[in-house]
Amino acid sequence: MKSLSQAAEQVVRCNKCGFCQEVCPTYKVTGQEFAVARGRNRLMRLVVDGRLTLEGDPELKEYLYTCLLCGACTVVCPPGVPTDRLVAAARADLTRGRGLPFLYRTALHGVLRSPRRLAVPIMLLRLYQNSGLRWVARHTGLLNLLGTLGQVEGILPGIPPSSLRARLAARAGGARGAAPRKRVAYFLGCVTDNLFPPVGEAVIGVLERNGYQVVVPENLCCGVAHRAYGDVAAAEELARQNLAVLAGTGAELVVTDCATCAHTLREYGDLLADDPHHAAAAAELSGKVREVSQLLVEEGFADPRGAVEETVTYHDPCHLGRGMGVRAQPRQILRSIPGLEFRELPEADWCCGGAGSYNVTHHELSVRILERKMENFRQTGARLLATSCPSCLLQLGFGLRRGELAARAGVGVPVAQSGARVVHPVQLLWQSYRNGG
Repeated sequence: MKSLSQAAEQVVRCNKCGFCQEVCPTYKVTGQEFAVARGRNRLMRLVVDGRLTLEGDPELKEYLYTCLLCGACTVVCPPGVPTDRLVAAARADLTRGRGLPFLYRTALHGVLRSPRRLAVPIMLLRLYQNSGLRWVARHTGLLNLLGTLGQVEGILPGIPPSSLRARLAARAGGARGAAPRKRVAYFLGCVTDNLFPPVGEAVIGVLERNGYQVVVPENLCCGVAHRAYGDVAAAEELARQNLAVLAGTGAELVVTDCATCAHTLREYGDLLADDPHHAAAAAELSGKVREVSQLLVEEGFADPRGAVEETVTYHDPCHLGRGMGVRAQPRQILRSIPGLEFRELPEADWCCGGAGSYNVTHHELSVRILERKMENFRQTGARLLATSCPSCLLQLGFGLRRGELAARAGVGVPVAQSGARVVHPVQLLWQSYRNGG
C-alpha cells in the first residue's frame, strides 16, 4: 500500500482491544495512547473519515513518526491490522502533500543515494574522530551546547580507516571463489560497508569457505530509509537501479548480512508491482534474496571446528525475525560453534530502538527503549551480544559504551559486562573456521 486511502478497509478493522499495548516499545516508555497501534489507528481512521488532515495537525504527524515500524503490534493483533504498513502509507501521503524537510531531503537524495556520495560525510567524520576534534568537543563542553546533536554524536563507533569496498578494490576485485555450488551476489549495505567492514569480510570468507562464488556489485542503497520517510518515488527509482545492477551479476541468489536490506529487497516485488516494465523482474528478485544465515542453514554449511571460548546471546532484528521469519537460523549457527556457550536473551525480539535513523531523529525516546534491551542483556551474563543487522549493531554498541561510561560515573544506567561487545553471528562462524585452520 502506497497511500492511506488505499488502505481504508484495513484501518477500520482495529477493534480497540489493546493487545498492542503489551508489545509496543514506544507505548511502554511513554504511556501515551497515541504512541501505540490502537491510538495511531484511531488517528488514521479520523484522517480516512475526513475529520483530520495529515498536513494540518502537527501532533498527528509526530505520532506517525514516533512509530518504530517494528511490526510487534501486527503479531498480536486479533484482526490482523498491519499498523506498520498503514503508518508508512500515511507518511507517504504526508511527503506527497508537503515534501520532505530540507535536512531529510539532503540526506536521502544527496547522501544516501549512492556509496560514492556517502563516502564524503564518512571521510569528514573520520577526520573529526582522528584529528583530535572529537576529543576537544567532548572535553570542552561543546557537545553540551549542541543539544540533541551533541548527544547523537556518541552513537557513532570509531570510523574504520577504509570502507569494505575500498579494501576489496585494493585486492583483486571481481568475482571471488571457484563456485562449485552457486554464484551469489553479495548486496553490501551502507552501514556494513562504512562502519563494519570486518562483518563484510567475514561474510565473504564464510561464503567462499562453503563453496560459493561471491560477486560484490556496485549496488545503491536499498531504499529503506526513503520508503520509511514516505519518499516512495525515490525508493522505487533505487529499486529499479538495483534490479539492473543485480541482473548484470549473473548470480543465482542475492545474499546480504543486513536484515533491513534483505527485507527491503524482498519487498521490491510489492513496491514495483504497478510498474509494467519492472514488476516481473522485481518479483523474481524477491524470491532470490537471502539473509546470510538463512542461506547457510537452507543449503548447509561446513562444520565449524575451531573453538571460540565465549558466552553469547542473540538479539532478533525486527526486519529479520518478524519481517522474514528468520529466527532459528542465526541461533543454529551460533550453537554449532565449538566452545561457544549460547544463552537466550529475554525479549530477544523487542526492538532495540535503532530503527535506522530513529536513534537520531528521536534520540531520547530511542535511548529509553534501548535501556530495556541493555538490562535484558545484562541478565544473561554473556559477553557477546550478536545480531544480524548492522543498524542494530550500531545501536547496541552505543548501549554498551553508554553502560561503560555510566559505570565509571557511578550513575544508575544498567551496566554491561566488562569487555562486552557486539558481533554479527557470521563473524563468530568465520572466527571458528579460521581457528580450525
